[in-house]
Amino acid sequence: MIAGLLGMATGVRIGWALVNKQSLVSTAMIVALGSLAVVAALNWAPLTLLIDTWLRWPNVAVGISQIALIACAAGSCVMITSVASHRSPVTVRRIAFVQYSFAAAVAVVTATLFFAGGQQEEMAPAEYLTRNMGSSNLALPWLVPLLYVMFALTLVAWAGVRHSNSSRRGRALFVFTLGIVLILLAAAFFLIRAVSDAGLIGVGSAVVLLGCAMAVVGAGSLLPTVEDWFSGRRELSLIQPLLTELERRQPDIGIGVRPRGPMVFRVAERLSLISDALFLEATAALRRQVPDGDERPAENIDGYAATRGNWEVPDVTPVEQARAIAEWIHTGRHGGGHARFPGPVWLRQPESYSDREWIIEIARQYRNLSVV
Repeated sequence: MIAGLLGMATGVRIGWALVNKQSLVSTAMIVALGSLAVVAALNWAPLTLLIDTWLRWPNVAVGISQIALIACAAGSCVMITSVASHRSPVTVRRIAFVQYSFAAAVAVVTATLFFAGGQQEEMAPAEYLTRNMGSSNLALPWLVPLLYVMFALTLVAWAGVRHSNSSRRGRALFVFTLGIVLILLAAAFFLIRAVSDAGLIGVGSAVVLLGCAMAVVGAGSLLPTVEDWFSGRRELSLIQPLLTELERRQPDIGIGVRPRGPMVFRVAERLSLISDALFLEATAALRRQVPDGDERPAENIDGYAATRGNWEVPDVTPVEQARAIAEWIHTGRHGGGHARFPGPVWLRQPESYSDREWIIEIARQYRNLSVV
């Protein structure tokens, strides 16, 4: 189940990278999540036995898990350093190349030490860890990957906590960082067992902690997608009444094939339709209000408004401004005639609103009027 969760998170990141422009951060996230999914999958005994039999080396799945854990640490480290860096893109790529190169060297050393240790009888991963952790002759093969993983994940945890915030992406980064901290603790448990025979910390407890950590990392990676889907559904429901009315008035804006991509793309496409329709409605309203014989181009609504004294910047709150636009559209709904246009400057979003937030606020006020 944990491997499936991480695989789903990896697939989401791959899909996002295919839809958007491929970036260093997306690649690093794919490497980190995919490697962690491999670690989780290789702890399933039937798959472990299958790989060991196919590669003709008992317990080789454990060695692959070590390399996958190194790749996860490297991907996480590249991701967080790329996000937090203020250097030029060229410098960031060079730093990422150095990090990947160092991780590859650690992986080669780990694989060499693993195969140099010789073959043992076939056993489950948990049993293999219990038998070999703490034995003096096998301490070095575990020290090399664990020390690197702890160093890289310590940097990831520090940067993740530093850049977490209350935003949607900040919350996801906090959950992801929490999972990284749990992986760091599990690695510390394994490291203690690798260098000593202390029985205070059991391998089983560390494995359970590692499983919980991987589940938290997967949940943190999927959190933005889940939140985007629910917020997108809510926003689609919110803007639909206004969009339906504007499509009735301006049917040309609906011509073409609607995108069927991620929910955020569908919401953005409908918001752009509303914005275009509002502009066309405002232009038509200005044409109707232009006195006979006035040759100034009504299509340039901002330029025309600047020459008229009737339309001044509204001295109202953003909600009242949005409600005035919503009332203008609502009055003429269902073919009920043309209401007087309050003025082009009323369509401009306030400084505290983005274009997206402004259209949604107008749609919210229109829906409130429709409910009443």
